Amino acid sequence: MKIHRLFVLLLIFTVITATPVLAQKVYVDYDRATAFSQYRTFQFRETREDLRNYSETLHRRVVDGLRNYIKEGGLEEVDSDPDIYIAYYTADQSNLRLVLSDLEYTYGADFSLGSYWDGGVGTRNLEDFSFNEGTLIIDAWDAKEKKLIWRGIGTAAMAKKKPEKNEKKLDRALEKIMKRWDEMYGAKVQAIRKHQMEKGD
Repeated sequence: MKIHRLFVLLLIFTVITATPVLAQKVYVDYDRATAFSQYRTFQFRETREDLRNYSETLHRRVVDGLRNYIKEGGLEEVDSDPDIYIAYYTADQSNLRLVLSDLEYTYGADFSLGSYWDGGVGTRNLEDFSFNEGTLIIDAWDAKEKKLIWRGIGTAAMAKKKPEKNEKKLDRALEKIMKRWDEMYGAKVQAIRKHQMEKGD
């Protein structure tokens, strides 16, 4: 009887320890009609839904990471009149709702808006999007046309229960998202990254 009970306890422990933590998933939407090679410059935009009020350290980490990835991709950062704006949003301590009329841009006709919303990263209606807690959202929009051209979404990028792990979680999510950004620029970005690695930068 004791052996049987011990076996059951060991089985439960094995299942619990073998259960993976909530895995990060990355989704990307973009305007299929956009020629991304036309863009040369960018400017970063802060938002009301970034991490400044939660943690200035994490905010700077995300901003610096974004700038590095985009510059390595060949775009130049400017102080005014950019080709595109870059911004990020976080559902840090609760679900995040982005209302289209509150944003500085709209969606292009060829922006897919994904098929993964219900039960994936959140829910969407015609005029708003609700992102699940822990999600990191990165947007790029055409500065002149005020049209969203690219959106990267990373789930499980933050954890309220273990905030000490958020730096690593955000770093991983940002890396996974920006790999998908690289795909829009193809071989050029890959060559630049390879050169940086060979130099040891």
